[in-house]
Amino acid sequence: MVLQNTLTASRKILDEYGVYFPKFATENRERFVLGYETQLVDEGGKIDPQSVPQRDHWDRITSRNNLLPSTTTIVSNRAFFKQLTAQSAPHFEAVTNHIASSKKVVAYLRPPDTYFLLLLQLRLAQNRDIVAPSRTRIKERIAPLGQAWSGGVSLTLFSPSVLTEGNIVDDFFAHHVPNFDRQLLTRPPQPQRHRISAEAIALLIDRQHGRLDENVDPAVMVEQIVREDARLPGATPARLRANAARTIRNWAAPDLAWLRQEYGIRFPEQGYKDIDGDDVDLSVIHFTDGGQICAFDADRKDALYEKALARARLPRLARQLLTLW
Repeated sequence: MVLQNTLTASRKILDEYGVYFPKFATENRERFVLGYETQLVDEGGKIDPQSVPQRDHWDRITSRNNLLPSTTTIVSNRAFFKQLTAQSAPHFEAVTNHIASSKKVVAYLRPPDTYFLLLLQLRLAQNRDIVAPSRTRIKERIAPLGQAWSGGVSLTLFSPSVLTEGNIVDDFFAHHVPNFDRQLLTRPPQPQRHRISAEAIALLIDRQHGRLDENVDPAVMVEQIVREDARLPGATPARLRANAARTIRNWAAPDLAWLRQEYGIRFPEQGYKDIDGDDVDLSVIHFTDGGQICAFDADRKDALYEKALARARLPRLARQLLTLW
């Protein structure tokens, strides 16, 4: 969100220099797919046949540019990457042709092991099921785009050793909006986001496999584990065990080979020089215990569970009152 936050905070000065950033496409309160949806969609993802077609993001961008022409339009949304499919890419190509004569898709890629851990923390904290990672996650998104897209495709490694000035904001502007003076950007302080500890990971995996008190509402249990994890001292930062990290890297061998062949991309981080797609520990890919992937403090895990369970057992009103303290 660092790039999106900077773009949002800098909208006025960007606009003065002919750079249009439609904040509504980043916020996507309508939950459009790739910024586009012709009919209302319910919470289950089903289209309501009686719904009236909505004015999509691309229409709004086109209308605005017709009134106030800009030299550059930046549309940024982190969800777009996972929404690229063989079905959505041709439509994405068609609707964006009405906006610009020159187009480029820009994506920043994390190393597979780093991405795996971040996604694991996020899904566990959101009480979502854990699924085995795809061996071709990036190819599954970029390949359909390459077949349908008439514009450029820029893939950059999300690595401080590669990024301009070591950060995504400077890198994006240096390569994709080079005529804009980066000194004019407003860079708001970034909120401190709590990433769950190794102990919380272990507990939340235990919960998914029925090893915690099942008489407590699962959603409440997850909420209290995450809340107490941020408050309890002595957290062990989540880091993949060496063998787990190696397996995740090797598991992604098909993706890494495709990136190297199609785009000349190699991850510079240690461990990516000697990839062996056959050297994979399947017990890591299909792990059922937090200790298989991260080392943690057993005493802190027990203390965290004790505190979270005590609060989860309280009546809802009592929990809400305690939250205010």
